Amino acid sequence: MPSPAPLHRQPAPAAHEIHEQATTWLVISLLSSVFCVSLCLGVGGAVFCYLALQSAGQGLTEDARAKLKWGKILTVVGSFIGVLATSLTLILR
Repeated sequence: MPSPAPLHRQPAPAAHEIHEQATTWLVISLLSSVFCVSLCLGVGGAVFCYLALQSAGQGLTEDARAKLKWGKILTVVGSFIGVLATSLTLILR
């Protein structure tokens, strides 16, 4: 009779690294959605980073990398648009 699988398995080193990056980018995307007024894209980036955290926790490193990539893209683009919109608003006042 095979032994039952452990309930909580340790993630692989690559998954652990992705987990740390996803946590960092999750915080960055939430901060950018508040401070850069990029609410839609910042929240979208946060969702993708959260999904990357979940995938990394399950050991699905390629899926986690893909989701983290989109989380980063949405966060950076949202932050850029937020800073640009805020700057233009202040300049054109």
